[in-house]
Amino acid sequence: RTPAPTLNGTLEPTYSPTETCYWMDVSVAFDRCPDETSWDVERIDDVGDKIVVKTYQGTNNDKLTLQKISMCLEEGQYEFTIYDSCGDGLSGDAYYNVTSYGALIIEGKRFRRKETTTFTLPLPLAPSAMPSISYKPSSSVNPSARPSSSSTPTRTPAPTLDETLVPTYSPTGGLPTYSPTE
Repeated sequence: RTPAPTLNGTLEPTYSPTETCYWMDVSVAFDRCPDETSWDVERIDDVGDKIVVKTYQGTNNDKLTLQKISMCLEEGQYEFTIYDSCGDGLSGDAYYNVTSYGALIIEGKRFRRKETTTFTLPLPLAPSAMPSISYKPSSSVNPSARPSSSSTPTRTPAPTLDETLVPTYSPTGGLPTYSPTE
């Protein structure tokens, strides 16, 4: 709730609808001629019409700086276009990129008058680069004749809800270990 002043000067709560939105960042590292560079983000509606969501025109104050603009966009199809009025793109160490939650949508620096990319938010989930760990035993159609020798310990499966854990105490003291009953 955000209080808003009424006509008589009192504060009254106002309510705004909450919609799910997805963060998108546009970063541009400008070159020596930032006033040549501009960009826009447009939403493409269900019938293909484009609605401008955000525009940015570089100024001389942007010379050799990095500008990052974040926006929260609703689910849907969008188009990002970057323009260069002289037709030579970004030069030197200048570049641009568009990301959503760190996932790259587009990046570049070499283009002529404009470069356009269409994308949908939310971005599709990418497969994880991290391996998953399973505690269930695996089986093989062709098991090996000999067990493998490994210097790393073997993980034991976690107990299920229907197993009862019984403590085992060491004669030398210390914390008990627990093992399932049969």
